[in-house]
Amino acid sequence: MSNSIALIRKDFMLCRKFVLLLIPYFILMLYSNAEAYVVFALLPALLLLINACTIDMQHNNLKFLVSLPVPRQQLIQAKYLTLIPLSLFSLICTLIMYLVALSLGKLDEPLRWRELGLVTAVIPLLASFYLPLYYWLGQKGMQIVNFIFMMVLMLNFTALGNLNKDFPGVIQWIRTGKIENILLLVIGGLAYLVIIYSSYLISSKVFMNKDI
Repeated sequence: MSNSIALIRKDFMLCRKFVLLLIPYFILMLYSNAEAYVVFALLPALLLLINACTIDMQHNNLKFLVSLPVPRQQLIQAKYLTLIPLSLFSLICTLIMYLVALSLGKLDEPLRWRELGLVTAVIPLLASFYLPLYYWLGQKGMQIVNFIFMMVLMLNFTALGNLNKDFPGVIQWIRTGKIENILLLVIGGLAYLVIIYSSYLISSKVFMNKDI
C-alpha cells in the first residue's frame, strides 16, 4: 500500500506546475460561464492525468519504474487509484468555484450536488478508455491519443447538455432525487464497474507483456 501511495504522490509531483495553470482556467470559467460550473469539473482531473502520463513517457519514467522492486501490476493499480484523488481534486476545485461565484453574485442557485456527483463519477469512466491506449501505444502514439481524447472531452461537454433528451430518467433523478427504475440504476452501476475493471485488466495485460 505504501508503494501505491508513493506512486500516486509521484503523479501529483509530476503535474504540480500544471496545477497552477488551472487557476486562470477556473477564473476564466468563473467570469465567462459560471452557470456551467458542473460541466467544467470534468477537465481538471483528466488534464492532470494526461499531463502526468505524457511526462512519464517523455522522460522514460516507465523504464525507471519497472526497474524498481515493485510488481508491474502494482504500477497499474497505482495509476488507476490515482483517479480517486484526481476526481476529488476536481470536485473540490469546482466547489470552491461555486462558492466564489455565489459570493460574487454570479450564481444565485443551490449547489447542483447530484449533477456534480454524476460528472465526477464520469472522470474514472473516461480515464478507463484513455489508460489502455496509453500503455499500448507508448510514446510514439501518445500525441495522437491525447489529441483524440481532448476532442472526445469537448464532445462530452455537448453530450452532457443533451442528457435531457437522451436520458430523461437521469435528468429526473438530478432534479428530484427520485428513481423510477431501480433495476436500470443497478444495471448502470454494474456496467460502470465492469468498464473500469475491464480497462484495468486490459492495461495490466498490455503492460505485463510490454518490452520497456
